Amino acid sequence: MKNIVIAAGLVVVALAQVAVAPLFPLAAAVPDYGLAALMAVVVYAGPRSAMWAVPWFAIVFSFASDRSAGMLLLAYVPLLPASYLLSESHLPLNRYAQTLACGAGTGVWARLLLALGPIAQGASPQMGTLVGNLLISGLLLDIVLLTFVYFPLKAVGFSPRPMSLQRTGWL
Repeated sequence: MKNIVIAAGLVVVALAQVAVAPLFPLAAAVPDYGLAALMAVVVYAGPRSAMWAVPWFAIVFSFASDRSAGMLLLAYVPLLPASYLLSESHLPLNRYAQTLACGAGTGVWARLLLALGPIAQGASPQMGTLVGNLLISGLLLDIVLLTFVYFPLKAVGFSPRPMSLQRTGWL
């Protein structure tokens, strides 16, 4: 039942990313609702749910927009190993700081990857615009959005789950 709710919620988030997010730009960046939703799945639903939620969101978002599903998958898949490495590292970071670091890093990676696509197809690279208007403003939007997702879910009663998978047998 949890997975059905997550799948339906990600469809709504993909539609909101296409229809609502462009209405609230900051410089050249728009809020990445998909990143915030996938980070919430990683933190609150655990790694098993996140492993199918990331490709599901990439497929649904590619149908709703003009982006390639493979490119979106490459953009959002660093959430999983980055979350695992941050949670297993011995850095003195609480779960909120880990969420911000992982989400902000993945957001910068996703925006850079999706911006390099047109540059690879022949658009002139404007590095000042790319860094100043897209990456830095996108980083600020991601931090604010992740904060507005993390704390209300925690206040409602969800508790962050560990990122390690249980080692079990075949069944």
